Amino acid sequence: MNNSNIKNIIICGNGLAGVITTAALAKALPKETKLTLIDTLCTHEKDIFYGNVTSTSTYAFLLSLGITEIELLTQSNTSFSLGTHYLDWGEEKNSWYQCHHQPLPLIQGVMFHHYLNRITAKFPEQSAIGPYIMSVCAANKGVFAHPSKDPKNPLKNIEYGYHFHPAELRKIIGRKLDNWDINIEKGSIKSIEKSNGEIKSLTLSNGANISGDFFIDCTQGNLGIYDKRINFGHNRTLKAVENISPHNEIIGSCRKVHGNIEKWKSQTFLQDKLQILNISEISNKKDNDTESRTHHSTGVTITTGFSENPWINNCLRLGHSAAVLSPLTPAPIMLLQNDVKRMLELIPISHDMKIEAKEYNRRFTEDYIHASTFESAFQPAQTIIKKESYENKIEELIYDKLKNKIMQFKSRGIVLQYDLEPFNNEDWIQIHLGMKRIPKRYDALADRLDETQLIETLKNIKKNNFIISEKIPPLNKYITGLIKYLRKQNDKVQSK
Repeated sequence: MNNSNIKNIIICGNGLAGVITTAALAKALPKETKLTLIDTLCTHEKDIFYGNVTSTSTYAFLLSLGITEIELLTQSNTSFSLGTHYLDWGEEKNSWYQCHHQPLPLIQGVMFHHYLNRITAKFPEQSAIGPYIMSVCAANKGVFAHPSKDPKNPLKNIEYGYHFHPAELRKIIGRKLDNWDINIEKGSIKSIEKSNGEIKSLTLSNGANISGDFFIDCTQGNLGIYDKRINFGHNRTLKAVENISPHNEIIGSCRKVHGNIEKWKSQTFLQDKLQILNISEISNKKDNDTESRTHHSTGVTITTGFSENPWINNCLRLGHSAAVLSPLTPAPIMLLQNDVKRMLELIPISHDMKIEAKEYNRRFTEDYIHASTFESAFQPAQTIIKKESYENKIEELIYDKLKNKIMQFKSRGIVLQYDLEPFNNEDWIQIHLGMKRIPKRYDALADRLDETQLIETLKNIKKNNFIISEKIPPLNKYITGLIKYLRKQNDKVQSK
C-alpha cells in the first residue's frame, strides 16, 4: 500500500461488520491511509443473524485484530464451544453432535467412516461415529480442555470455537478502535454524490461532507449507498426472537438446537447468561415491513440470500449489505471473517479496481454457495433429491451440488468436496451420518485390515477418548478457574 493511490477509505456502518472491517484495516494498512468510520446512528439488532457460535478459525482471526483469548474471555461473556448438539431434528427426529475436530485417522489409506460402515451389521455397538471423536465425547459430558500438544493424548484432536453474542463481540472490538487513528463521524447518510458510477462523497445528517477513494458499505443494506441487494441463493424471510436471562453456571460445551430448517430454537450458555434464540421462516411476506421494524422482544426479520456482485466500482458491500445466511450453522460469522480477509488481500492500490472486484466477487460467490449447500443438507435427503423448482440459477446450482454430495455418500460413502469449501470432510461426515444417510457400500480396501485387529483398534480409540473425557473438568469449572488464573497473572504484571 506504500505506492497506493487509495489514501482515503470510508467504512459506513458501525455494527459488527463495520467495527470488524475497521479494525482489520487499521491493523493491516500503513498509517498514511486515512480511515473514516461512519456511525450511521442505526440500531444493530440484525447483527443477531450472525449467530451465537463460531468456527475454529475465530481464535486466529481475532488475534489478527489484536484481540487475545484472554481479552475475549475477561472482557466479554464469551465462552468456549465444541460445536452444536442437534436434538430431535426434523420429521425424522434425528439427534447428533456436530463438533469441531481434527481429521479422523486414515487407516491403511482408507477414510475412517468406511471401517464403521464395514462392521455396522456384525458389530452395531461399535459403528456409531460419536465415540471416536474426542470433541463429541467431551461435549457429551459437558467438559472442556484446550487441545493437548502431546501427540499421544486424544486431546490433540480436539478443536474449539466460541459461544458468543454479536453485541458483546462488537463492543470488545469497538474498544480496540480507540487505540488507532480512526476518524469517526456520527450521522445518517442523507445524499450520495456519484460520477461515472463511482461514489465521490457522502453528505451526513450532521452536515459533514465525507469524500473518499474506496467505500465499504456495512450498513446492513438499508441506507441506499448502492442499489438494493439482489438476492441469489435461498430467498427466505426469517424472524429471530431472542430471550436472554441471567445464569451463573455454564451447562454444557455445545449449544443445543431443536426443530427443523423452517423453525428452530437454540440454547446457548454464555459465561453469565443463557441465550434462547428462536428462528422461524415467515411465509406471509405482506407482514414483512411491519415485522422488520420490531425489536428483539417481538422479533427481528431479515431476508436471506446474497449479492452476485458485492463489489461494484469503488464500493464494496460487506456483511449483511452483501449476504445473509441463517445462523443454523457457524457460517454467518465464519463467512464474515472470510470476507474481511479477502478484502485485505485484494485491497485496491489504484482507482481502477476491476481486477480486484472481479476476483473478490468470484470467491465471495463460491463461499456463499458452499455455505448454503451445507445449510440445505439439514433437510431430509428425499426432500433434497426430489426438489425440481428453484427461485434462481444460484439456488439450482446449490441443490445440484448437494444432490451430488448426498448420492455419492449414500452410494459408496464418498465425501465429495469442492474447491475451497468452508466446511471440511469431518463436518460433512457428521451431518450425513447424523441425518441417517448410511452408505450402501464401503471402500473395498477397508477389507484389507483383519477384522479382529480392526475391532481392537476401534475399541482402543473409544477407550482412550472415554478415559480422557472422564479426567477433564466441566466447562464451567474450567473457564472459571482459567479466568481467575489469568486475572491473577495480570495483577502481578500490573503491580511490577
